[in-house]
Amino acid sequence: MLDKKTDAVLELLFDKTQNSYKVLNKAQIIAELPQKMKIDAAAFSAILTFLTENEYVGVKYQDKDEICVSTTVKAESYLDGERDMQQKAKITNTQVSLLFVGVFIAAFVGALVASLIGKLF
Repeated sequence: MLDKKTDAVLELLFDKTQNSYKVLNKAQIIAELPQKMKIDAAAFSAILTFLTENEYVGVKYQDKDEICVSTTVKAESYLDGERDMQQKAKITNTQVSLLFVGVFIAAFVGALVASLIGKLF
């Protein structure tokens, strides 16, 4: 699962490229990102390096002002719903109570059987 800044950059790049190589201006991409995320040129460069290393985007070339970039199928599948699949297991209070009662009964029965076996031998 990607963090919010990386997710925002990936989503913007996907909207711009649609899985084909496009030449984009770095300053325009940074300007289109939400201002509350405070992504500057250095942060954008680090995020782009991370996305490239993890095969979310492909970069043909880049210079100081422009970049030729494309998103991959991995990025498309992530944006289509893979990021929503990771959820924590939710245990209700009823389930916790039943688990406690079950463990208590199992321990009680185990102690009873052990004491009966102890008295037989």
